[in-house]
Amino acid sequence: MSRTKRVNVNFSEGAYDDLETIADQEGKSKADVLRNAIALERLFHETKREGGRLLIERDGQIREIIPR
Repeated sequence: MSRTKRVNVNFSEGAYDDLETIADQEGKSKADVLRNAIALERLFHETKREGGRLLIERDGQIREIIPR
């Protein structure tokens, strides 16, 4: 059984507003949004480490996502 950990995080006002907006639009908790963001970040780094690229298509244009 996995144990949960509590984390206290400070956000800029803009980042917190983005977090709230995404949570409201998706009908998720802020914690769920953050967990999804962490999973996506893990995917970015695993893909890059393995020599892959992440691409996104929008309005007929394909762009590479490059994590910071």
